[in-house]
Amino acid sequence: MSSIRRNREILTGGKKYHQQQTKKFGVDEVVFDKESRQEYLTGFHKRKLQRQKKAQEYIKEQERLAKVQERKEIRDERKKDLENQLKGFKDTMERITHLDSSDEEEDKWDGFDSKSNSSSEDEAEDGEEDGEEDDDGEKEKKEKRRPQKGILHHTEIYKRDDSNDFPQGDAIIDDETTVTVESLDNPHIKKIQDTNLEAIALANNVRLKDSEDVLKDSIDKAKKYAVTCGVAKPSLKDKIKKKKKFRYLTKAERRDNNRKIKANKLKSSKRDKS
Repeated sequence: MSSIRRNREILTGGKKYHQQQTKKFGVDEVVFDKESRQEYLTGFHKRKLQRQKKAQEYIKEQERLAKVQERKEIRDERKKDLENQLKGFKDTMERITHLDSSDEEEDKWDGFDSKSNSSSEDEAEDGEEDGEEDDDGEKEKKEKRRPQKGILHHTEIYKRDDSNDFPQGDAIIDDETTVTVESLDNPHIKKIQDTNLEAIALANNVRLKDSEDVLKDSIDKAKKYAVTCGVAKPSLKDKIKKKKKFRYLTKAERRDNNRKIKANKLKSSKRDKS
């Protein structure tokens, strides 16, 4: 007959089984490697340096990307400015060509109807030579009447036209009138004005030599004020500024910062209590 197992034996059997299993798959011996332990302990500094190096590389990459973006924006602005200048140049050229064409049309029409159209055919046949001479005279008049462009000092000759019926009076009318056109800036008068200006400026303790520098300074101040107010955009030189190099704080600087933070916290806590 099989022996009867009591409850105590049944319950303690599981404990024995667990002990056997732990002995079967347990760790026989624990061995410490001194070299790997030393490397792990001294690796904190190495890993810190690696993190610093990675952070510096990341910052350099961000600065490079920011410079690339700035250059792209500058190129776009220059391109827009060039397009606006070309557009304005084309508009001015179109206006100039339009004005030149209108001037040519005015030169072609003198404002007076030729008498040859109203005259009879017989008179036109008899006076062909006279008509050619009249045409030559009219061309010379046009050339003389046309003002010379780009010259400040020139003469113009005006001849009386018999086709115009002037009212009879006491006025004397010459057959030919010569007009000399001169520039308004007389050098002698200008010199006198300049000397007077210098004397007045010295009397008021003002130096005319420094006027250009003062004007430049005032213009720069006005530009800066306009940029701060948001009325104008900053120039390209103002946009391109050297950025500060990234650096880690030293131990002394960190200590000072921590002390300041602690002192501020103490002050704030005292204020709250009071």
